[in-house]
Amino acid sequence: MIEIGHERGGSYFTRRLAAAFGSMAALLFFVWLIRGYLSISSYSLDLLLSSFTLIVLGRLLRTRTRSGVGRAISSFFGNIAISLILILVGIWFLQWVAAVQKIDTFPSVVSNAVPLLVIVTIATGLLAYAIREISPRRGTLHAARPVMLVRANSEVKAGKTTLTSKSDSVGLPMARYGKTVGCVLFGDVRATFDTPMGSVAATFAGPVTSFGIPFRGEKASRDDQAKLAGQDVDKLIRDAQIDPTASKPFPSAHNVDLPFIHVRDDWFGQSVDVGPISVRKGPDGESVRIGDFEFASDGEQSHSHSWFAKGSQESSFLSLSEEGVSARWNGSSLWMKGDSMRLTAGADGFNYSPSEIRTFSPLHTLQVGNKKMSLNTRKFTLNVTDGKVVLRSESGSKSTESPDLAQDLRSLFTEEAKKHVQDVMNGAPIDIDEMLSSTEEALKKYD
Repeated sequence: MIEIGHERGGSYFTRRLAAAFGSMAALLFFVWLIRGYLSISSYSLDLLLSSFTLIVLGRLLRTRTRSGVGRAISSFFGNIAISLILILVGIWFLQWVAAVQKIDTFPSVVSNAVPLLVIVTIATGLLAYAIREISPRRGTLHAARPVMLVRANSEVKAGKTTLTSKSDSVGLPMARYGKTVGCVLFGDVRATFDTPMGSVAATFAGPVTSFGIPFRGEKASRDDQAKLAGQDVDKLIRDAQIDPTASKPFPSAHNVDLPFIHVRDDWFGQSVDVGPISVRKGPDGESVRIGDFEFASDGEQSHSHSWFAKGSQESSFLSLSEEGVSARWNGSSLWMKGDSMRLTAGADGFNYSPSEIRTFSPLHTLQVGNKKMSLNTRKFTLNVTDGKVVLRSESGSKSTESPDLAQDLRSLFTEEAKKHVQDVMNGAPIDIDEMLSSTEEALKKYD
């Protein structure tokens, strides 16, 4: 499977193989620690050399090759430096363990190699840094390979938002500085929002340009490309229209790259790498990695990162960030954060919070709260507070102390507000004729 929207360095096979080498290296370390109980102390050196070799191979398989030749060479030497740091830390720890165990002496061949390993570590680290700095940066946002096939009804979820591909479609990764930051999906995308007032659906016409959204699919075959896109990969890449301003809702990435310290802060999250130690907070929650060992948070996944999608229609977009969910499509718009929301359909809409509902159209504004209610129309304004009713119109102002009238108006406005909300949720214009006639009848009843 291919996942576009999260950084993926290398193929699935090489990532799995690198992880397997790391696990095998850790297992050999453990076997070395209990070598006395297994009566294999004579193989102490062989175990260590095998483990160190697996560490180096595991790191080399993590070499990034998608950012050009220069960056690939820099990544290669950088991974050598990281693997040697892991080995040096391992040697220090294992020497201490051997002194405590007193089973046998620590292999002198390994101990004598420490000064050379330190020199090679520093040299490869500096070389990786130097090559990285002189290598050209691919800073332009561009479409790249491979072409991804996204099946119909495949879903991507984040909190109360679900994105679904409406039909089988193909997509292209978007890259910047050699990193995958999003994709162009050549098909319509359906968004479903679980709001406090019910489900709201929106459709974004393709092609959809997205940042940070982890669409998942499989590598598209030539037949899939011809059937769904009608053109070859090169033409698909050339024709992919990527708006460079689409990423402007996000802050620019802040990077610090030193020989063994790397800090990155962008819309995917924050990460700090110090040698073999990596701390990351982003779409998948929080995690700490020490070498090949990773410790992830047990809590609910964090979705404080930013997602952004832009449809082919003008002003059609979806944004998901710490500021809440914002979307606009086909003349409608939605904002939602926590238990509050705002939804508009054309010129009609409503605001909702746990303490208040406010509906509006070109002809009215209705506000229903716990203690105060008000109705504003072109003909009159009506305010209800506790047992007091105030009516203002062109003919003047009238105030009435009537708990019964106030209660009737509260019940009326509450029911009408619910109807207005349903009209907007269904994309229909708000009908206020029945509300106006019912209000006039209630006022006449207590006149």
